[in-house]
Amino acid sequence: MLTERHRHRCIPATPLSIALGLALAAAGSAAAQDATPDPTATELSRIEVTGSNIRRSDVETASPVQVISKQDIENMGARTLLQVLDNLPAARPGQQDSRSLFTGSDGASQANLRGLGAQGTLVLLNGRRLSYYGAPAGFQTQFVNIDAIPAAAIERMEVLTDGASAVYGTDAVAGVINVITKRNYQGAEVSLTTDTSSRIDSYGEHQGSITAGFGDLDEDRYNVYASVNLYRRDAIPLSDFYNKRPPQYYVNNPNYIPNLRLGTGSKPGEFNPGSYFAFDPVTGRRVQEAAPGCNNVLTTEAAGSRCIWETWMNNEIDAGAKSERNTAYVNAHFLIGDSTEAFAEATYTDIDLTANGGTPRAYGTTTGNPTSWFSRNTGTTVNQFLYPYLGPNNEYNHASPELKALMGGVVGLQYLLQDVGANHFGQRNTDQSYRVVTGLRGTAGDWNWETAFATAGSHSVTYQTTNVNLAGFQKAFGPYTIDPGTGRVIISDHPAYKFGEISDANAALIREAFPTFDIESWTRLHTLDGKIEGPLFTLPAGEVRAAFGFNATRETFYTPGNPDAANGLITQQGGSWFDGRRNTYALFAETVAPLTDKLELEAALRVDKYPDFSANLAPKLGLTYQMFDQLMLRGTYSEGFRAPSLAEAGTGGVFAQIGGYRDELRCNETNAIANLLRRSARPGDVDLGNSLLNSDCSRNVARMTQPNQDLKPEKAKIATAGVVFEPTQWLSVSADYWFIYRRNEIAAPDYSKAEDIQSMTRSPITEADLANQAALAAMCADPASGVACPATLPGYSAGNVLSVVGQYKNRGRTLIDGFDIDARTRFTLGDWGTLNVGVAATIQRRKETYTDDELGWYYGNTIGYYGNPRLRATLNADWNYQAFTTSFFINYVGGTKWAWDRIDAEDNNPETCTGGYLALNPAQCDGVPSWWTANLSVAWRPDAHWNIGFTVKNLFDRIPFYDPNSFLGDSSDYATIYGRGYSLTVGYKF
Repeated sequence: MLTERHRHRCIPATPLSIALGLALAAAGSAAAQDATPDPTATELSRIEVTGSNIRRSDVETASPVQVISKQDIENMGARTLLQVLDNLPAARPGQQDSRSLFTGSDGASQANLRGLGAQGTLVLLNGRRLSYYGAPAGFQTQFVNIDAIPAAAIERMEVLTDGASAVYGTDAVAGVINVITKRNYQGAEVSLTTDTSSRIDSYGEHQGSITAGFGDLDEDRYNVYASVNLYRRDAIPLSDFYNKRPPQYYVNNPNYIPNLRLGTGSKPGEFNPGSYFAFDPVTGRRVQEAAPGCNNVLTTEAAGSRCIWETWMNNEIDAGAKSERNTAYVNAHFLIGDSTEAFAEATYTDIDLTANGGTPRAYGTTTGNPTSWFSRNTGTTVNQFLYPYLGPNNEYNHASPELKALMGGVVGLQYLLQDVGANHFGQRNTDQSYRVVTGLRGTAGDWNWETAFATAGSHSVTYQTTNVNLAGFQKAFGPYTIDPGTGRVIISDHPAYKFGEISDANAALIREAFPTFDIESWTRLHTLDGKIEGPLFTLPAGEVRAAFGFNATRETFYTPGNPDAANGLITQQGGSWFDGRRNTYALFAETVAPLTDKLELEAALRVDKYPDFSANLAPKLGLTYQMFDQLMLRGTYSEGFRAPSLAEAGTGGVFAQIGGYRDELRCNETNAIANLLRRSARPGDVDLGNSLLNSDCSRNVARMTQPNQDLKPEKAKIATAGVVFEPTQWLSVSADYWFIYRRNEIAAPDYSKAEDIQSMTRSPITEADLANQAALAAMCADPASGVACPATLPGYSAGNVLSVVGQYKNRGRTLIDGFDIDARTRFTLGDWGTLNVGVAATIQRRKETYTDDELGWYYGNTIGYYGNPRLRATLNADWNYQAFTTSFFINYVGGTKWAWDRIDAEDNNPETCTGGYLALNPAQCDGVPSWWTANLSVAWRPDAHWNIGFTVKNLFDRIPFYDPNSFLGDSSDYATIYGRGYSLTVGYKF
């Protein structure tokens, strides 16, 4: 128990540390050894700490635990659980729902401790598991969606930064995040919060919550409360973001803004007759002309004229999707007799994320690579689609006789399909998740027991309106014919779709040609658990306590797949197909034994049995040693595991796309052509060169990832060793070394590595490729270009990669280690209140990967390389004065190299001044700069009812730097794109 001296200090736990509480409890426990224990008082003060099933009368454990209270979350300026985790040094950036489109798990957010991914981080609600999100990340990695946890009911979060498989089973390799709700609540309170941005006008986050409860558990023998949380984030259209990327993005993408055609192309809703084109059969050069009636003609020397249109600026795919989340939570406790309590809780979350796709799709006759994709029912055969040509007798072929003569009357067409309007294309994601827990707990003599049944599930649906349905497209533009001489596909001479008009009939055809495609997923989790905890016997140094228990689980995962996609009718959308279920069982035991008055042993052992695998034994040992009142030493050793998920080892597979696939051969050949064209004095050549630059360095490629029923479980060894030191009443410091060695890692294929690709297909060299070569030849033959070309001009030796096939496998090992340092001070300022200051840091030492026996530790230690900063730290200062609390919070991330590892550094280094093979701003050649942001908040509580808070986020208005490895070109993983933000909170308790 705590001494009076420590109890009166009342230092609150913070997101930076629980070290202070550990030190206080440790110092007090030694003094309490000689005191006669009061069993009643001891029992009343026992609490459960994350990472153990044994109730403790103090909070120090061998494992480091961070506690984040509801007030701490408010002081950070965090509005979601993801934002809380982003402010913890031990956490790494995880998927955020606003940037999750086209990931397979759209609309969800992940937790990621130690950088080992969501699959290595266990997320609990009140100590029990939640169901996985319905849609796995990348269609393959199952994880808990932390957005589904009821934020308004949170009492605190406990983050165990140590392995806990011996206590909780699979997934707890990197650590455990346990979200704990209020146990007892009476009265009612309402809270409203709104966030705005100084840089992005359309940005806004708005939350409202209501919590109400009745009944006093001690006096009325029951308590019931409910909480409802409503969250909305506004969409950010392209019009509010297109010109706010870092300047280097536009240097590397010189045609980005010109291609929007703002002010020069036809505006949205205005008819655009399009353009025709053909290829010169002698030179291969592309020749084009604007269709008759065009009022927005753009002419270039390279190819001729074309009719251009503006990009619609309501696109919300890249900048930010609209999100609505509604969460309801009910908690009830009832006392039965003198020693038994019944409890129940229910959670329901409804998520709806939508993003407008912007510009309507264009009919653009394909001259380059065909669209390629895999599907379930077509096996390893790659599906392909090309937009067809117009034949010589097509009623809409109004090209000039000169253009028609080039290809025997056949011409290509570029035409904007505006008929369905502005809101047809885009994406929507819905998810309904629930969890219901009912149970009993009580005492039998000196022993405490508890049993509960929980059922949880999630139903996720992804709706995408982006791609072609082959049957619908043929209905609008077929039947097709084949040009016997060239093999070109030709649309009907009299198609149902009527070019040259915007009509409801056309709109109906386009809705069938570009339908809304859906992917549905269901997960279910049923668990029955029970445990008993109490004293075994008494040693000279004190009481030995133990816990014993069991867990039985039924898990299902079902993704049937869209029928049209399964048959290959939806371009680039195979989706996933899984159908799996399994029963798992576990037995566990724990003990805490005071070996001496200074040395305490913690031990745990858990046996898990998964079908098709041998029983897994996960042990854990921990020691705490109280050297003297001000100093405690602690350490743990444990073994963890992760069983293959149903997506990885079940029945089914993934049929999707790889975004950003890099093919060195085509990248180098295309850039060689582009860089010569960009040196020309002729604007048309430069425009073509800008369009070609890096165009073949990052492409969408069809991929098939097959499950592997021969996978072995991942195994891990985890250790910590640390010290908690409290030299004075106002200072507490903790330092912990941590080590994780994970082997038999289950990994999806890394398609950038040849050894992971089972098969690959390439397209032939296309007409567009030949036209690029012809344009280069024409430029080099014209002295007016001013370019001295080499004797042998660059060209293409192969077509682009169309598809790759791979399989899940156990791949190698990962070793990571580092230090967590934590310091907390509290100063009494007399009449000026109190000041709390805390600093926390995670210093990573190693992150090494053993790929296989051939490559070994080939990539070396990647700490200090991209995505693995050596240092992450936070600093907070909270000043409490009368009715005001002023908080200042800094989040710091250290710099890294641009290269991902030492092999990548051969190409991306300060000498080349590139990252991701793209040019950098000269000021960034040395690597990713360190980054920090600061928040300042003031909370006013004038009485027991009102709570008013105002937060300035990113106080110094720091803007993201250019990041060539990022999808959007900015450092938004940890640097906000919103500039300085303002948040207002108003709460009232009745």
